[in-house]
Amino acid sequence: MPNQKRLKIAAASIILLIGMVFLGFAVLKKTSIRHFTPALLVEDKGKMDNQLVQVDGLISEGSSKWDTANFELTFAVRDRESSATVNVIYKDRLKPDNFTDGGSVFVEGRYDATQNLIIASKLMTKCASKYEGAESATPTDETSYISQ
Repeated sequence: MPNQKRLKIAAASIILLIGMVFLGFAVLKKTSIRHFTPALLVEDKGKMDNQLVQVDGLISEGSSKWDTANFELTFAVRDRESSATVNVIYKDRLKPDNFTDGGSVFVEGRYDATQNLIIASKLMTKCASKYEGAESATPTDETSYISQ
């Protein structure tokens, strides 16, 4: 009798463990977000339709439009190494202060392949000017280190 109880407990534990593993994979697959350049996203658009994606690139010159009345920003993200672009709409949020044409941008949202459009839920800009001059601030001449 004690062996049968242990066997039942072991079997139930194995079934529970297998169920948890499958549930974990299902949740991970549903919530995972793939990262793309605009060129790679356009290339894989058939597979990525209606999926969450992350894209980084440059804001295409002349593509951005800010509708202040509706808090809606539209623009295109251009690939750094090709001419491929992906359109973006960012609704109901403020436009980032350092958002400028030609600037570096990171977008996360749901991709609509038929319109080549990301409906963005997150938008981050990178400000290169913040880091310019950091290299020139480091002394390169040994005379800078002379102690008195």
